[in-house]
Parts: sequence; C-alpha cells; structure tokens
Amino acid sequence: MSQRSRAARRLKTLWDDLRAGDPQAVHAARKLTRRAQAELRVADAGRKTERAWRGLRRAAAPLRDHDVAGGHLRDALAELGVPEDTLAYFDRTWAERRAALLARTDWPGRPPAFDLHSGWKGRARRLIEQDGRKLLRDGEATLAGSDPEQWHAWRKRLKRYRYTLNLLGEVPPVVVGTLEALGRLQDAEVVLGLLHADPDLLRYERDRLIAREEAARQEARARVRELFPALAEQLSRPAEQDGEKAGV
Repeated sequence: MSQRSRAARRLKTLWDDLRAGDPQAVHAARKLTRRAQAELRVADAGRKTERAWRGLRRAAAPLRDHDVAGGHLRDALAELGVPEDTLAYFDRTWAERRAALLARTDWPGRPPAFDLHSGWKGRARRLIEQDGRKLLRDGEATLAGSDPEQWHAWRKRLKRYRYTLNLLGEVPPVVVGTLEALGRLQDAEVVLGLLHADPDLLRYERDRLIAREEAARQEARARVRELFPALAEQLSRPAEQDGEKAGV
C-alpha cells in the first residue's frame, strides 16, 4: 500500500507563506526538506523529484541562515548592552539585507510531491543500520579534530539518520540533544563567517561578537563529545528494536 509523503503534505500548506518569505514558513520548509530527504531514500521517487527537493532546500538556505545568524547577533548585542540606536540600526540593516536575499530567491514553481510505496519500512530499517555504523566510525574521527567542514558533514548525516528514525517512530533524546549542540556549532560557524568576511559589519562590537561565537563553538563541541558515548550506543542498536518499540 502506498502513502503520500508527510513532508509533501505539510509543505503544501506552507507554500504561499514560504514564497512570500515568511520566516516561520522558511524555517519549517527547511526542516521539511530534511524529512523529505529521509523519505526519498526509501520511496524510490526518481531523480526529478529528488532534484526538486534539493532545489527547494538550497533556495531556502540563505534566508534561513540569515534569520538564524541575525537572531544570534541581536541576542549578543543585547547581552553586550549596546545602545538602543545600535539595535535599531542593526534591525533596519538586517531587514534590508533579508529583503535583498528574498528578491534573489528562485523558488520552485510548485511544491514537489511523491508517495512512499510498499516495503519502505524495511528499507528504512536497513538504512538506519547502515547509517548508524558509518556515523559511529566517522564520528570518532570527526570529534577528535576541529575541521568545521568535517563536523558539518557529520552533522548532516546525523540529521538524515534522525529523520529516517522518525519515519518509524520516536527519535531518542540523545540524538536530538546531539543535533541541538551541532546546530549551535553550525550557527556559530555561520556568524563567524559573516563577521570575518565583512570587517564593517558591526565593527564597533565585532571583537566581542567574535569572542562570543568562538566560545559558543567550543561549548557546542564539548557538549557533543560529552554525549557521544550514549550516542554511540544508540548508533549500534539494531533498527528493528526502534520499529518494534514504536509499534511499527
């Protein structure tokens, strides 16, 4: 028996707000593309559908990164006690930057849709086990170093594992917690990239903002390393246990 993709159904309800650039819709759509990625791995929906979802994810990425970075920067400015006129200037210029990004965004013409066909649960379980072994092996090497690209690549694979697990039931807290720490790490990398790329961006507070994000980066990495033993246990589990626990 086939069933319509949950990501596709949800995306359809967000479509108009997404194309208008609504921040909440952009955030939700970006998350849905990750769920769709997990669904597509078990759906055999074809290259055209896969390209459509990949294009949507890439279209939403600059806006979502802008919104996340802006949130962190504004929180940091408030913590640093900058004057109200500085906050107002930041709000105005950041909104202008977002408007320019939105004007350049090339959204797909319509929301992509696909179905999951009979046997997809078995395929999901096999992928969970394969992903778990690879994440465990690569995680030990990643966490031993500090290469931002390596950490980011491992995070993306863990997100895919998380959404594949979610197709069959609940996601274990250790997976969620690890991804939250990795998300803060990636946000810090994005903010630091912006600050280093543009010396004029918030130049009077720039040094303190860089110090804040560097500290957040270190704290996030430490948290991931702290969680890794429990995560490793989860990654080693047979996928059937997760399915049976969820009543699949």
